[in-house]
Amino acid sequence: MTKTAKLLIVEDDDLNQKLYKAVLSKEFDTTFCANDVQFYAALPQKKFDIFLIDLALGKGEDGISLIKKLRQMDEYKSTPIIVVTAYAFKRDEDTAMAAGATKFIRKPVDNKVLVNEFKKYF
Repeated sequence: MTKTAKLLIVEDDDLNQKLYKAVLSKEFDTTFCANDVQFYAALPQKKFDIFLIDLALGKGEDGISLIKKLRQMDEYKSTPIIVVTAYAFKRDEDTAMAAGATKFIRKPVDNKVLVNEFKKYF
């Protein structure tokens, strides 16, 4: 894997963004979005190779909606989408997977486990 793999992270929590920046920016070319508006603005900027999406994003669309929108786009029909969320219920996982998520990870997650999960795709 090279750092040229482009990762779009959709996470509204500042602390989680800092964690992802520290851990994932070493391995990927990362772009951060805190909400659906930033997500839609980022998509035309570059072709992303993988996504990390939180389910709860405060105001606006939630992560499930964003996953569904990505799966409707030809260029992202099969792009890996990793959900990392504090939602721990099985129904949340089922909903995310049905929407098109590739993997569902519950917070908190060990940094090494997170990086290794993303590396599986490259």
